[in-house]
Amino acid sequence: MAGTCEDALGALSARLGLPLEFKDGSCSFNVGGQPFTITNDDELDRLVVSALVADDLPDAPSRKLMTDLLDLGFGMMHEGLPAVGRDPETGFIAAFAVYPCTRLVAAEFPDSFTKFVSFAARLAERLDAERDAPPSASSPESDDTHYDMLSSGYFHV
Repeated sequence: MAGTCEDALGALSARLGLPLEFKDGSCSFNVGGQPFTITNDDELDRLVVSALVADDLPDAPSRKLMTDLLDLGFGMMHEGLPAVGRDPETGFIAAFAVYPCTRLVAAEFPDSFTKFVSFAARLAERLDAERDAPPSASSPESDDTHYDMLSSGYFHV
């Protein structure tokens, strides 16, 4: 692991007040009851942070939700922005962000992680709300939640 990544993880560990123990390149823990994993990808010299945001998509996702999720999929193309994906084997929906060690500023990583936690929590809430809403309540006209993180900046949800 690059020194910058080690320093960043040390700063995050101090902020969280818990040791980050890696086993087979990954470290898993909960923040506010939500599962997070940090993977140290030595081969590509980067950290990958991920969060489980839902066990699966709602049975009848609205067009608005699907559009927002597809928009979020482009996060990886913009440096520092998270993205969203679905694990085809489990159906789990996860948010993730990639931090190249060569560009990582150790002192800023805890704040970036905090923003990612907020992003993941809000996305999980959005998916839960869609799952619990009657079909007419999740129509684009009545949905005032907007995921405009790509055009308006870092982690705006």
